[in-house]
Amino acid sequence: MAIERTTMKRPMDKDLKQTIQKRNARLAAFCDHMGLDVEIIGDMETPAVIKGDYCLACYVHNFNLIFTDHYDQGQEIYRVKLQKVFEYDAEPISEWFKTASHRRIYKIRMKEEPKLFLVGYNYDIQGQEKIKYPVFGKYSPKIYFTKDYANDILGYFDLNYCEVI
Repeated sequence: MAIERTTMKRPMDKDLKQTIQKRNARLAAFCDHMGLDVEIIGDMETPAVIKGDYCLACYVHNFNLIFTDHYDQGQEIYRVKLQKVFEYDAEPISEWFKTASHRRIYKIRMKEEPKLFLVGYNYDIQGQEKIKYPVFGKYSPKIYFTKDYANDILGYFDLNYCEVI
């Protein structure tokens, strides 16, 4: 089942927002139709499709899902129009899934409680100072696209009781 957890990164008018939400709902429906258990995360205009420990080498443009050979400005391999009724050839998608260079992602989890992940932050206001601290949960972990950045977060918050996976 596709789970969408996107956010709006910039202000947009109501019609554009509704169009993007409609497109992302069709993206989620297509992934469900294909039997891909994915998360759709990030900026709602340019969402990332996450499967397991990888960000898939694809992107959406208007109402097209474009499959590429590499996650960083790869060449287009196949394209599907995100309509109410999906028309596509499963073979190129299956081949893409096996052969494309998908981007490895990282998460932070507690060593002693491996089902608890860093999911976000909360703030505590002490006088004039606003202190940010990590929050852990079982679902919807924060995703990091580089291991170095995830390790920087460990160091910043002194999370020696956690590990990057």
